[in-house]
Formats: sequence, C-alpha cells, structure tokens
Amino acid sequence: MLATTERPEMTSKPPLPDGRETVRDVGCRVAADAGRGAGWLHVVSHVDPRYGGLSAVVPELAVAVASARADASRPGIAAFCAPGEQSALTGVDVTAWPTSRVAWLRDRDLRRRFDELVRGSAGVHIHGLWETSTAVAVRAAHRAGLPYVLSAHGMLEPWALRNKRLKKQIYAALIERGNVARARCLHALTEAEAEDYRRFGAKQPVAVIPNGVHLPVGIGPELFLGRFPSLQGKRIVLFLGRIHFKKGIDLLVDAWADVWRQHPDAHLVLAGPDFENTRQAIEARVAGRGLGSAVSFTGMLTGQAKWSALAAAEAFVLPSYSEGLSVSTLEAMGMGLPVIVTTHCHLPEVAKANAGWEIPSEVPALTSVLRLLLGNGPARNREIGANGRRLVEDRFGWAAIGRQMTDVYRFCEGGPAPSGLFGSRICSSTGAGAARGRAR
Repeated sequence: MLATTERPEMTSKPPLPDGRETVRDVGCRVAADAGRGAGWLHVVSHVDPRYGGLSAVVPELAVAVASARADASRPGIAAFCAPGEQSALTGVDVTAWPTSRVAWLRDRDLRRRFDELVRGSAGVHIHGLWETSTAVAVRAAHRAGLPYVLSAHGMLEPWALRNKRLKKQIYAALIERGNVARARCLHALTEAEAEDYRRFGAKQPVAVIPNGVHLPVGIGPELFLGRFPSLQGKRIVLFLGRIHFKKGIDLLVDAWADVWRQHPDAHLVLAGPDFENTRQAIEARVAGRGLGSAVSFTGMLTGQAKWSALAAAEAFVLPSYSEGLSVSTLEAMGMGLPVIVTTHCHLPEVAKANAGWEIPSEVPALTSVLRLLLGNGPARNREIGANGRRLVEDRFGWAAIGRQMTDVYRFCEGGPAPSGLFGSRICSSTGAGAARGRAR
C-alpha cells in the first residue's frame, strides 16, 4: 500500500466492484498532480469510511471550498493511511502518507516530499488532534511559512479527553497545546466545541462552521428492503454509525429492551462497521436481553444502500457519549426522519425546530422518548421529520459552508475578518463563550 516510506509506482489496478479503490491506487493516480495551484491542502488521518465521519466530511469540504474560490486549483488531500485502506473519493487530488511516527523521524526524503506538497499550497487545514498527521503537518506548515487552520472534530470533547487520559495529558503538555496555540485560526463545528478550545487554553479566533450534507433525489426503500426482506412492514428505528461504545449503543440496547414488547411491529437496525471489536459485546448484550428477533445488524452501509436504509426508516437515533457534529444525524433529518440525539451531539437545533428530541445520555430518558416516538404513529413522526428536513435545507448546505470557510482562509492569508464568524462572544479571540444550550 502507499502508506510506506517509498515513492509509489504507477498502477493500473481496477477499482473494486462497488466503485472504491485502494488508497494506494488513489494516491498513485493523482500523485503527479498533487500540490499544484494555490488552493489549501487538507490533512486528515484516514480516508476509509470505516474510520468514521472525517473520511466523508473532509473531501466534501475541500470540494465546497474549491467551488467557492475562483482562484483555487483542484482540491488536495494528504491522507495519513493504514495499509489497505479503501476509498471512493472523487473530484479531489489525494496523496497517501504513512502513519508511523518512526518513519517520519527517520526518513528525510519522506519529510522533503511532504514539504514540497505543503509549499505548493496557500495554507494547510489540519483535521483532527492526537495524530501523526497533525504533528507532521504543523511542522511542515511552519517550515513553509504558511498559515494553518486546525479542526478538532470533537477530539477535545470531555469524553474524548478522558479516553486515554494520562497519555493525552502528557502529549498535550509536550506537543498538542503548542500545535493548537500556533494555528492562525481554529475551526469549531459547534459553539460547544468553541468552548472546548477555550478550556484547552486556546486564545486565537475560532470560526464556528458546521458540517454540511448533500441530499439525494429519488431514493426509496426498495434497495435496503430487498437486502433485508424480513424488515418489510416493520417500523424501523435506525442507528447509523460505527459500532462502538462511544456511540451509546449499550444505552440503546437497554432502552430497546424496555419498549419493544409494547410495539412488536418496531425493529431496531444497527448499521455500521465494527470498531475495536465492539460488535461482539453488543451482540451478546442483545442476546442476553432476549432481543434477537427485534434487533438487526447490517454491517456498514455506503452509497445508495445507506440512503435507502434512511428512506426505509421511520426514525433515527444516536445516543452518543461524545460527538463533534454528526453527519449521519444531518443526513437523517435531511431525509425527513425525526431524530433522537443526546446533548453530547451538540444539536440543540433539533429540539428548537421540533425535529426530534435532545436527551441526556441515560437509559430512562432514551426509553421515554422511544415510547413517545413509537406511540406517535408514522404520520405524526413524518410531520416532525419534515421540520428536520427544512432545518437541514436552510442551514447545512455545502455551498454556504464552502463560502464561509473560504472567508476564513482569506482571513488567514491576511484578509479581513469575516463578518458573522468572529463577531460573537463565543468566537472572539478572548471571550470564554456562552453556556451550552439545551433544548427540551
């Protein structure tokens, strides 16, 4: 795979049957064009969808910015990849780089080639913290004398900081706080994340710009129900994301055990890739509560199959303990589904727009809203879902987000501060920010 310290060779290996290509193939195909023009380079740790939302969000952002910047070249992504990663990225120039810190310390030619890529850019947008990619990109931007924007993508959430807490405390003191402090601007997905930056000690401007979503046209449930015919006629409550305890799936299974017997036509679908061997534990939990006939695991759904699952569902649920800004939730609302999210998802708009329910990460609260949802009936839930679709159409389109981020890049290049991005107290260079809102 390309994630080595050696220069890649050209390859004509065909794409996989579902349209994906190995990252080696993607990198080799575009490596000759990488770094051209004056666009911003995006740096991310992975591009394979099984690693989570960044693999989908970062390419969309890169394309949206390129569309908004008339002077920009084809968007570029430097992906720090594990061997064998697969991606269906189109419309972007992708180069793949190793994740090994040892490789970056030892290989001078590797650092030189990455520096060349960075110097061909107007600036660097670094996505994520605690990664080899962050440290390498920060150093390269400094050597090139270029500004960089840093996006935490939920990695400064209190739950995230408690995970591997001691290691992160040491690494933050030695490296990561300096990386954050030297960014020309910080990007937060929500106002809550802007506060996370302040608690981490950051003083510079924070631009609050959400993730976006593209909505398909003419997608129906037929593809999904054709794959899973036993779900025909069921009232599907859909979880769509990585199968990981961070997502609150343990809470969801326990709550489902309390409600499904009163609604035998309801069915919980857990759709997503296994992460850190969590699925086995969740399957045992399902079996232990006698839910084998009421819960289905579909594995990872992508492309048309994912959208078809959303079209087949009556509602969406994400009882997460920690999120940046969930793209799956935005997609579900865009498809007209009522959503159940926790306060850790940082979408108070859900409750404010009457597009669903925002609850604490607790089984009793989740049980209560699941009973309310299933007691509503499909017609009432469609009314609630329509509110969510209007919200997504109004606030989370990629074209508007691309324009906002373009203004941030121009500010970092020496232009004026964008109106509306830095004016509020939460986004100022000194303010501590307002308290997190909680809609009911």
